[in-house]
Amino acid sequence: MKDLIIIGAGPGGYELALEASKKGLKVTLIEQDQLGGTCLNYGCIPTKSYYQNAKILKELEKKEIFGITGKLDFDFSVAYKRKEEIISSLKEGIKFLLDKTDIEYINGRGRLINSNTVKVGEETYIAENIVIATGSRPIRLDLPGFSLEGVLTSRDLLELKDIPQKMVIIGGGVIGIEMASIFHKFGCDVEVIEMCDAVLPNYDQEISKRLQGYLKQQGIKIHMRSKVVKIDKKENLIVNFIEKDSENLIVCDKVLLAIGRKPNIDNLGLEDVGINYTGKGITVDDNFMTNIPHIYAIGDVNGKTMLAHAATYSGYKVLSNILNEPDEIDLENIPSCVFTFPEIASIGLTEEEARKTGLEVKIGKSMYRACGKAVAMNEVEGFVKLIAIDNVIMGAHIIGYDASVIIHEALPLINEKITVSRASGYVHAHPTLSEVFSGALKELKK
Repeated sequence: MKDLIIIGAGPGGYELALEASKKGLKVTLIEQDQLGGTCLNYGCIPTKSYYQNAKILKELEKKEIFGITGKLDFDFSVAYKRKEEIISSLKEGIKFLLDKTDIEYINGRGRLINSNTVKVGEETYIAENIVIATGSRPIRLDLPGFSLEGVLTSRDLLELKDIPQKMVIIGGGVIGIEMASIFHKFGCDVEVIEMCDAVLPNYDQEISKRLQGYLKQQGIKIHMRSKVVKIDKKENLIVNFIEKDSENLIVCDKVLLAIGRKPNIDNLGLEDVGINYTGKGITVDDNFMTNIPHIYAIGDVNGKTMLAHAATYSGYKVLSNILNEPDEIDLENIPSCVFTFPEIASIGLTEEEARKTGLEVKIGKSMYRACGKAVAMNEVEGFVKLIAIDNVIMGAHIIGYDASVIIHEALPLINEKITVSRASGYVHAHPTLSEVFSGALKELKK
């Protein structure tokens, strides 16, 4: 009998396997698809590989400002090859780490037989603890035309060898807006259809509205409060949708479905073992244990926080629980990043959530254009927005260059409940983009 079986080798699964092995546990890691899961193979990493290409293309749009002249061409086939090489390299790196341990790696589909047993094919594996880390998959609506050729998920889009001339993206959430930003820079004509009042509807509303304005300035057309009813196909795809009570259509060669993701809970044997779950995912407690002792669920499959880093740290928390060791992992405030132009990053309460508390709320805001380093870089779009309740910093929201880096300044402030008066005294180096953050702290103190 092993100490631990992990079903799923994405960031949550393989990181947990490696950490558990370091702690002396005997581990079996099972994966039905590719080592590294969705994040490495079909999500975070390939998307950010393309984002880097798009980021350079964006910076080259203003090359004359920096004294660069002449025509510069973009070869998408090189970008595609680089993306594939990055995936392969990182996958080999994980395999190398696993090979240095005594972790048993099984490529196959795992199914729960009882509270200690998982079956893969005809083989059974037994362990004292089981962790389900099977992730999620894109949602596909059962609407007319949604199964037509050319109607893609994000995974399909990343496998294209050519850039679409015209693409409609259904969904203005993180995946849809990131793909819109990237492929627009690649030269694709992009239109986004979103049901809500704003893109990124779960983010701070001021940030969402500002991003929407930037996207429109860049040439990305966005249809808000709009609903797709069907997709037809003649020579091209025809997206039929309702906007402001009127019927409209867009002719395009590709459609991206970016309407969310759902947990991979099918055919896991959850019913056979008696594990509770809903359509949002497997039900777990604060230690990510299911209603069946010694069976846990981490990452997207529990539907709590669908972020790769949340899965990883959830796994670490599970390991602490298994070993009966204390931990100081704080999963209440988890930073999230959106790789658009400019970037967005967020942690803690939004302004709307803070106002609902009924307590004294103060907002501190600092603009990128007031920062010397941002001006020197010609990256003056955006701002840092900090939220304090009763003199304690409770939220941070950034739209601007390198927001995904700067947001981590807020992480310890929020987790440790640092007061505004103390944080505003922290010295920031000059000239750096972090001065935008310090500027927001000073505004909070006023």
